[in-house]
Amino acid sequence: MKKFNYFAAIFVLLMLFFSCEKYNSFEPKPDQAELKSDHTPLTGFDEWGFNYQAQLFDGYLINALFGDPAFAGMEHYKTMVYNGEGPEFWEKVIAEYDYFNYMMPAGLLDCKMKMKWNTYLLGKDGVYPESWVDSDAWIVFHYKMKSKDQNWTQIRKLVARNSSYELINGYWYNQDGKEVGKESYYWPDLMIIQVINNGNNPYVPMAMPEDYNNPNGSGVGKYKMK
Repeated sequence: MKKFNYFAAIFVLLMLFFSCEKYNSFEPKPDQAELKSDHTPLTGFDEWGFNYQAQLFDGYLINALFGDPAFAGMEHYKTMVYNGEGPEFWEKVIAEYDYFNYMMPAGLLDCKMKMKWNTYLLGKDGVYPESWVDSDAWIVFHYKMKSKDQNWTQIRKLVARNSSYELINGYWYNQDGKEVGKESYYWPDLMIIQVINNGNNPYVPMAMPEDYNNPNGSGVGKYKMK
């Protein structure tokens, strides 16, 4: 989704991995108002797996990176769709867009993902707000990968952070000094409130966060602005 560190702006997307700072020179995304004016009503699932009206994504992780409007200013945006072709597809991706090595490891090619978000995070017109800070934005990721060698899942919940929160050693604290979330390196406007890993996930902590349960609670509704 939107606002990865190396874009100064997803993800979502989840986004997502390794030394993102290498690509700070990427071409900026189009102006959001301009993007919105070009939109026709978005209904149903598109070929990448996004359903903006239902506020869902269901598909391969790599397709989220190709189809997320957060990447609208990049060369790869909506140019390819993965349908399980295997390593040959990855070779084509790298041949066309060598920077993809810094967006996700090749081993996650067959990783499937579901995302659910609300309107504050991404509008039903497929347009992101300028900021998520001090909003009621939230998103839930469910990653799954099953093969002969790998069988694992991860659930990750993130909510918008409050501008009054203080970041200390990778954790967010409210004005009462209570821990309310964990820093999200890829989405700095958001904070992690829960991570659940199951099975043998070789990408923890290299590219995915370790287990985390927020002592303040893991329900996204608990973090609504008053």
